[in-house]
Amino acid sequence: MEKHANEIDAVIEKMQGILQAMREQDPDFYAKYPMQLITEAEEQAIQSVSEKWRLPADYLYFLKQYVPESISWNTDEYINLDIYGAKDLLEGQCGYNYNPVTDEVITEWPSDYLVIASDEGDPYCIDLSREDTVIYTAEHGTGSWDFSVAYDNLVEFLHSVLQPRGGEELEFDEVEYDYYNIFLTGAGSDKIKTLLFIKKMFSCDYSQAKAYLDAVPLLIFKGIDQGAARIEDELKGIGAEYERRQISFGEFIAQSVKR
Repeated sequence: MEKHANEIDAVIEKMQGILQAMREQDPDFYAKYPMQLITEAEEQAIQSVSEKWRLPADYLYFLKQYVPESISWNTDEYINLDIYGAKDLLEGQCGYNYNPVTDEVITEWPSDYLVIASDEGDPYCIDLSREDTVIYTAEHGTGSWDFSVAYDNLVEFLHSVLQPRGGEELEFDEVEYDYYNIFLTGAGSDKIKTLLFIKKMFSCDYSQAKAYLDAVPLLIFKGIDQGAARIEDELKGIGAEYERRQISFGEFIAQSVKR
């Protein structure tokens, strides 16, 4: 456990370094929209999650050290990854194992899977029946959950937020991204395909998808250019009408902290 704790401490320190570099680049902006990692979780939050779930020791240690304040990680690997801290963990299960609208358990969800992070709706989970921190993921909105192993352990997963897909560790001051919003502006040539696309993007039913389509322009993506290109390809494939707008990094962060 001591070795794993040291590894977790090291990767969280690197996360803190990235956030510090961001704040130093634009101190006026981050004074209004603070982003930080606090080093100790509140005892009550840790007690609440410990009483609800039997958590692996490594993951429980991580929760004690990782308290995100309005942070979403954006790399070549992730569009908009939210990693939950102890105070966010219960809310993070909503829509996966629990429907807060109907106040019902979602029976299709694997009962031992705990969502520890989510990237635009795609969950990252640990299997509490295994007592380890193997990370599983699946694509949301496909009609069923098809999980696969994403990372062998928690530390590998945490390192992934610091690395682009090229494999070299991310140096914040050397990496620049272009950020975009993509708005759906019309049904296009095939309204049914566009409605199915909306259902997948927002994990909603058909009637809600129709309501979203009636309310265009509809923001369906915000993030880096690689993610925007994937969404554009999908929209072109179904013949939907859309608009792509480049935004500044500051605008992107402002949208993220309002979530």
